[in-house]
Amino acid sequence: MAIDLCNRLVDNELTKNELLEKVEITKTCPSDLGKICDTLSKAFGMESSDEALFQLINSRALLNESIKLVDKETGDIYGLLMFCEYPISFGSPIMIHEKCIGEYLNDFKQVNGHSFVIDERLRGTGLDKKMLFYNMESIANSYDLIWIAVETSLRTHAYWQRLGFTEVFSIPEAVFYMMPLNKKLLG
Repeated sequence: MAIDLCNRLVDNELTKNELLEKVEITKTCPSDLGKICDTLSKAFGMESSDEALFQLINSRALLNESIKLVDKETGDIYGLLMFCEYPISFGSPIMIHEKCIGEYLNDFKQVNGHSFVIDERLRGTGLDKKMLFYNMESIANSYDLIWIAVETSLRTHAYWQRLGFTEVFSIPEAVFYMMPLNKKLLG
């Protein structure tokens, strides 16, 4: 599925500055599930929010650990970072292409950065990095590594590398990155 990088997650005419005054970063919770599914469905051009729900269920979404950029007054979601308890060996073709790496990584508790979207009006404001690191201490205390898959056609590969993610392997459709959260992975 192709990702539309020019999107507005909320249909309104607010400017970047108006939005910056209205939003805050918080954790998601189970009661956000409907809005999360609507947001992901819109951002990824899915036919319905049921498709997003299906993906979140199958990926074992962590609704108490994920992050949202939300309007303080209306509850509208302007950004979303979904964490899922989904090992890289289940969520990617690593066991076919790089079996030794996949088997090695299976020894570590992993979290997947499943979906990371932000309203186009708020890109370049630093809110993306604040969202990513908002709950990182809690994530790092619970997991050894975080991994993400980035479609090959996207221009965000250098972004993830600047944040400390390292390429683990790639296939024609995507590049898979990970970032150690625990020192036992490094040595």
